[in-house]
Amino acid sequence: AVGLAWAALHSESRTMNTMNDAGNGGCKIKNCKWCAQGQCWKSGQIPKDPNYVSPKTVKKNNTKQAAASAKKPQMQQMLSQLLQMVGGQQGGNVPKAMKTALMQMTGGQGGQQADQQGVGAVPTGPICYLTSTGFVTDSQWARFIKVVLKRRGVLKPEDESLEDRAALVKKYAAEIQKLKVTYINDASYHRPTQNMAKGRSGTLKVGEKYLGRGEDTWFWWDQGLEDLMGVPPENICMVQLLEKPWLFNHPERLANTHAHSPNRKELDPDDEKKYRAALQLTQDAYDALKENPPKVGSGQAGQSMPGCPSSGLSCANELAEISHALNDKYAAAVDDWCTERFDNADIVVGQGGEVVMLNMAWQCNQEIASRLVQAVRTKQTVYAGLSASTMVCAKSMEMTGEIQPGWLEAFAADSKYLSRKEFDAKDLDGDGINTNTLGALPMLEAPVALRPHYCPAWEDQVLAHNLIAEKEFEEENGIEVPDDLVRDSKNGCEVSCRLLTLISKAMKTQDNPVFVPIRNGKVIEVNFTLENGEVTSEDYSVIA
Repeated sequence: AVGLAWAALHSESRTMNTMNDAGNGGCKIKNCKWCAQGQCWKSGQIPKDPNYVSPKTVKKNNTKQAAASAKKPQMQQMLSQLLQMVGGQQGGNVPKAMKTALMQMTGGQGGQQADQQGVGAVPTGPICYLTSTGFVTDSQWARFIKVVLKRRGVLKPEDESLEDRAALVKKYAAEIQKLKVTYINDASYHRPTQNMAKGRSGTLKVGEKYLGRGEDTWFWWDQGLEDLMGVPPENICMVQLLEKPWLFNHPERLANTHAHSPNRKELDPDDEKKYRAALQLTQDAYDALKENPPKVGSGQAGQSMPGCPSSGLSCANELAEISHALNDKYAAAVDDWCTERFDNADIVVGQGGEVVMLNMAWQCNQEIASRLVQAVRTKQTVYAGLSASTMVCAKSMEMTGEIQPGWLEAFAADSKYLSRKEFDAKDLDGDGINTNTLGALPMLEAPVALRPHYCPAWEDQVLAHNLIAEKEFEEENGIEVPDDLVRDSKNGCEVSCRLLTLISKAMKTQDNPVFVPIRNGKVIEVNFTLENGEVTSEDYSVIA
């Protein structure tokens, strides 16, 4: 027997083809590809699988979940057959029917969502968005708007399939004006302020002619939310974790952060002085490593170069040591701030910039990272990352040209500072992923590494890493992943998302990550499934 996988795909092909009277034997599907391959049970070429259940029957009985449970004992057989079909008989040209079935067999919705460009039911479960250049199409904005509005309980059922961004913004303007946004901008902290300000200049609307508001500008979340969604500027709070806005008063810094005045009466001035001295060392090391030629050794442990602490620690470890001590000492301030800025926020967004420096900010503030992750998983908060803020969510942020000689030695804090609540022994054993490149905002559980701004120059490296992930999966799980599927994973995030969903669902102990290339303009939606507060699955799909 060919098995359930062939039968399910054959059934799907019937819904995608028109019927005629000139069938092949008993088959009435026009241009039936299964007949052409000699694999059609309708025409009697092969026996019909006795376990096949028509999708119409499943739909009629409204037993989508029950059907999945009924098939669960045969998961390995179905998955193996499907993979052999996709890889061995179809090569790298995977038809839509097979793509959809692949996601269904692995329990995900991503393939269907991607093919439908987000049309259909709007999810209400935990969700986040991973982007290279923010949202750049009306359909991406429309999807995001609907997800946020449905969480507020105001999206009308008839608007769930509406793809008109402007219509949604107009109809729900009153609700959108109530949204609260926290905007994390640490990836810009160490860069020259004037460069950041120039990237935000212009008088046009975001996306009207350029990616940002003017020539040579780029996408900034606050400007996009204001121009294309109608969120009031006063509802968007721009912060930098490195400034510790839950603890220290500080003025506005152009293109970096708004002013913040927590006015914590319990704050010891010496604590702030000590912290700011350590923070300045990271700036000194950054500036030295940006020189031409770079002063390699700056910020490193046991050196006497710019940014090197007298303690003998690296500048990252010096900052992490002080930062975590302050977060523990002033835990009430941390709790108050996280409740206001994460738990009570509708949206939390992260800007792009220096990924190594942003990761250091999260390494030094694991208490804050854990609260954001929990807010997304349990408080209906939606997270959206851009470039660097996408990369730090993954298990690995290693595939970047920004990791130059001396950077990790200076700016990667020791893994002892990472939260044991969010990082387990598998994450920290160094097998598959170096601990100094672990993404320090542990939003994702799947073994994934993300490469925004993807271009063909990265293809060989992506393929090499994904072949390693494939080998581990096959050896430990006993299911062969088709080489064509892995080879295609280097070409775009759609195929990589399917590979990732497959590996993450069937193998929870995977060490080597799947590298997902995200080209500019692409958006990945991640839907989380939780049981007893723990993530049991993540479905990755591309929103066009």
